[in-house]
Amino acid sequence: MESIEELLSKAEGGDVNSCFKLGQRHAMGDGVEADEAEAFKWYMRAAALGHIISEFVVGKCYAEGIAVPKDVDEAVMWLSKAALKGYPEAVRELNAIFEEADVPRDKKLFEYHLAKASEGSPSSMYMLGVFYDIGIGVEADAQKAYEMFCASADLGNIDGECSKAVCMTRGTGTDRDRAGGAALLKACADKGSERAKCEYARCCEHGIGVPKSPEAAFGIYSQMSDTGSAAGQYNLGRCYMDGIGTQKDPTFAHSWFTVSASAGSIDGEFGLARCLMGGVGVDKNKDEGIKRLTEAAENGQTDAMVMLGQMHAKGSIVPKNPSLSAEWFKRAADLGDPYAEYTTGNNYHEGVGFRKNPKKAAYYFERSAQHGYTVGCHMIGSAYMSGNGVERNERKGFEWCSRAAEDGYLKSQFVLAESYARGRGVKKDPLKALELHSYLAEKGYNKSQLYVGMCYLEGKIVKANEKKAFECFTKGAEGANAVCQYFLGHCYANGKGTAQDEKKAILWYTRAAEQGHTMSKELVEKYTGGTVGYKGDASPFESYMLKAENGDPEAMFIIGRYFEDGIGVEQDLDEAKKWYNKSASLRHSGASKALNRLRSKGGQ
Repeated sequence: MESIEELLSKAEGGDVNSCFKLGQRHAMGDGVEADEAEAFKWYMRAAALGHIISEFVVGKCYAEGIAVPKDVDEAVMWLSKAALKGYPEAVRELNAIFEEADVPRDKKLFEYHLAKASEGSPSSMYMLGVFYDIGIGVEADAQKAYEMFCASADLGNIDGECSKAVCMTRGTGTDRDRAGGAALLKACADKGSERAKCEYARCCEHGIGVPKSPEAAFGIYSQMSDTGSAAGQYNLGRCYMDGIGTQKDPTFAHSWFTVSASAGSIDGEFGLARCLMGGVGVDKNKDEGIKRLTEAAENGQTDAMVMLGQMHAKGSIVPKNPSLSAEWFKRAADLGDPYAEYTTGNNYHEGVGFRKNPKKAAYYFERSAQHGYTVGCHMIGSAYMSGNGVERNERKGFEWCSRAAEDGYLKSQFVLAESYARGRGVKKDPLKALELHSYLAEKGYNKSQLYVGMCYLEGKIVKANEKKAFECFTKGAEGANAVCQYFLGHCYANGKGTAQDEKKAILWYTRAAEQGHTMSKELVEKYTGGTVGYKGDASPFESYMLKAENGDPEAMFIIGRYFEDGIGVEQDLDEAKKWYNKSASLRHSGASKALNRLRSKGGQ
């Protein structure tokens, strides 16, 4: 056992665990005379540096008037810090206080920590970072969150340092640096941070900034469990349940979830709910599982909220209820879950459970992106590209889509390819565009197969190569791209890259015509003297949209009217103007008149 002198030396040097141990020694009279005031001093030192148990102890001292005057507001402030990190005793203590007293909530909590931070409190700086990150008592601001985490870390707060590392791996309020973030998490874990251990293990599990190694993650969770960590025990149960870094073992999964839940962990309760619902290591009991799942969600477990949202969306286990599904996702989103933020954005985008609201959709997409979710990056990038729900900013759109593209998201890679081709949000670079489109074409992306085929057919960016053009059009045509089908017909009709074959030309022109391609329809009728009907069960709007996307100016004009008047689609004057412009560029006189009408009504 370390002597008091050794602990004092380490504590004075800023070692958080030594501060906590000194508090324990003075509280219990272990090697020194028992002294509540001296114990509180060291607990406060440890709490200010982010020690979770010390935060709880300081909160209890203020709640019960031990060594300091009783102060419910101060108690709530310190207990909230521990509760936000998932410390079960702090959650229970807060619930008891909330039942008995009128205590400070979001806005007041923010103002309290703002004042304390201005006095130099690293713990309150960390809390401000949390508040800015998920919008508690203040508007969410990722950049300010990162700044506060950094300020807290610079003053030795382990939570601030851990959160700074998480921001780096995600790109929250700063440039994304996964390797640097993972290294900082490892350093925090080596200092004893429970959260950092879990976050670093997650990096190992998914290959974030370090080589992917589920086995390494399993090892970390095992070590944490051996020291009695409820978080480690829950994650170890998850490994046994899902086969992460080890063989699946239903009995071990249920056992570790039980141990974690017995320690008061709501994560453990979530794990037990999964076991009951799936009959994992225990007799299947759907009703009891749903009950425990709902209780975990009500107590703030975001994975439980997401699971309930998914269940009510599908309707296979519980009654289908889009509104309730959307509400559960939103509750998880408002607590900072990246997937729930994306789903909530999509619900507002599609009008599922809520009325369509492009601004709210963009808000949640951007939060999801700030928290590192790949599809969220793509969605907010696309929103900035089009100006849907946010002020149009192609540079920002390009930057967000670049993050998703780095993660291998094909839709964003296509956006980047098109951006380089057109100079949207980035300097125009036809060769870079061709490089990206060529990669996507190999991956089976039809629109990229069309682009690459056209490059080789026209010979403007690369040397003309009709055989390669034919090969690209063939792949796209077989993938049901109407324009590729038209050009494949063109190749057969004119012997470009293949032997001339009128029958095959007519076949591919017909397939394109059946998808609404106007020029192909005219060619088939010219060749055969017959007519070609559109095939499919799409709505009138969808049918016209397909034709519009295939270059039909009349269909573009009609789509513009649909958006202008809200026929079969939500009214959107910006979309109306976009389609009228496209139609007018192809010399449709009605579209030009419609544009003038919109301008006179202030729709420009």
